[in-house]
Amino acid sequence: MPKHNDVAMSASASDRGTALPGWQIQHTDDPRVVLEQEHEDYTDHVVPLTARQPRGTVLGSWWSIASAMAFLYYGALAANLAGTEQALIGLAAVVVVYSALCAVATHVSIRRGVNSMLLTREMFGVRGAALTPLICGLGGLYYAVFESSVMAAALQAYFQVFDIRVWYALVIIGMLPLMLGGMQTWLNTLNTWSLPIYIGGVTAAVVAAGVRFGWSGDWFTTTPEIAAHTTVPGWLTTFVLFMGNWLLIADTPEFARFGRPQDRRFHAHITFGWAFYLLTFAFNGLAGILIVALAAPGLTVAESAVTTGIVASLGLIGLIVVLVSQVRINSANFYVASMCLERVVNHFSTRNLPRRAWVVLLSIVTFLLMLTNVFSYIATALAWQGIVTVSWVGIFLVHLLLVSGEPEIRAGRVPMVARGFAVWVASAAIGLLALELGSGAIAQLAPLISLAVSVILYLTQARTLKRRAAQADSSGHPDVRNSVDDLWGTRTTCTSCQLAYTTYEMDTAANQPNYPLCLECQVHPIPATANSGPGDLADGVNDVPAPK
Repeated sequence: MPKHNDVAMSASASDRGTALPGWQIQHTDDPRVVLEQEHEDYTDHVVPLTARQPRGTVLGSWWSIASAMAFLYYGALAANLAGTEQALIGLAAVVVVYSALCAVATHVSIRRGVNSMLLTREMFGVRGAALTPLICGLGGLYYAVFESSVMAAALQAYFQVFDIRVWYALVIIGMLPLMLGGMQTWLNTLNTWSLPIYIGGVTAAVVAAGVRFGWSGDWFTTTPEIAAHTTVPGWLTTFVLFMGNWLLIADTPEFARFGRPQDRRFHAHITFGWAFYLLTFAFNGLAGILIVALAAPGLTVAESAVTTGIVASLGLIGLIVVLVSQVRINSANFYVASMCLERVVNHFSTRNLPRRAWVVLLSIVTFLLMLTNVFSYIATALAWQGIVTVSWVGIFLVHLLLVSGEPEIRAGRVPMVARGFAVWVASAAIGLLALELGSGAIAQLAPLISLAVSVILYLTQARTLKRRAAQADSSGHPDVRNSVDDLWGTRTTCTSCQLAYTTYEMDTAANQPNYPLCLECQVHPIPATANSGPGDLADGVNDVPAPK
């Protein structure tokens, strides 16, 4: 398949055609779109087949997430809460469940080239689905603050100079140029070369910790005191702990949408599947358990204990491993946060910043948040976010498996707020109440409670939603897709912005079948002007009505 920039400039008059009066179609990319989306990464549009990336590019970009120190910390924390043996059983369950859930998200996002917000429009509505990129963007910001703070703390601990605030500033300034890349530029290059350094460094830290500090024999069999005061099995405690990271399931489409259809099985198994989670959770979890138990046994289990153990084991090399891991994970944090928050603002306003400007703005916000006592509140914020996310996942899976495997993404064919949004709010609220007001097992299992409620409530709506989707298909609303033979090989010019996008994403207003609109203009159309040319919109055409 040719690269998108190889075909972008080759459009000619012979490539163009007209599906209906007023429609302009072509069989090559619009060069203006290619240029604009090189750094925007199709934030508000479907990714065309010509912009899909080789499997190595997608893998390298997504696997940057695997190097978060948070995952080593979670392994050590799970052992502290449940005992090492039970923690390892729980980690095995985590890998299996994550692999299955992300396989579903991978297949549907690659097949349609759409992000998590577009995937959930039919479930939550046009406005309701905007909450999806909001939680993904805030999650990326939280982790950016956390991981950047850890990097600064490691540098200060090693060099023993400067106030921590100076290190905060140096970390942000030093990372900023690396955070500006996207999936189509060099995000993959940054992370591919650094992956062996991370894996080799963490492995070396475990070995060095055992050699330097001794291979203690009781770290595997010791049962923590906290486990004796709960009726929840240790493996389930570990599983629920890792449910706080289910945000990764919502993040998956942001990367998977760039996968090529012929690579779908590879990505479902390797890039976003069991291979990734064996490294991310099993390898990192076990490494975190060993590093803390051997090199930093006297410290309270926290992310700082993991970094302290690595630096204590390997010295300068350990510091380099920590820095490499944090640069890798923050490249993903800033990419997801900038893209998602740009999408949220763009959804509710006609004024916005380009993605690279969002990276700069988020860098400033990250620095300001680092000046606060981040470790005192971020755990609570992430616990709340985890409950909101698991509710999202429950609705997402039920909809894809029982309502529609190909959810509608076009704004004029879904309501502003759908029933699923009410289910999401209700199930998340119940989970949060269980977390904050419950005690014992109730509070501990709050994410599972929220997940169960979201699944049960949405199941009660599944039959009605499926019937309404069928009725919408036969509503008589003119559909661009029914008038073009090749939805993915053609580009249809949007009457509003005058740019040509993949025909799959195009739609028309119900009362103006001759005026196609792209996904972005279906929400925020550009007012027609006297110089707009043959695609001028009549007064009121841009008002895309919600379906009945």
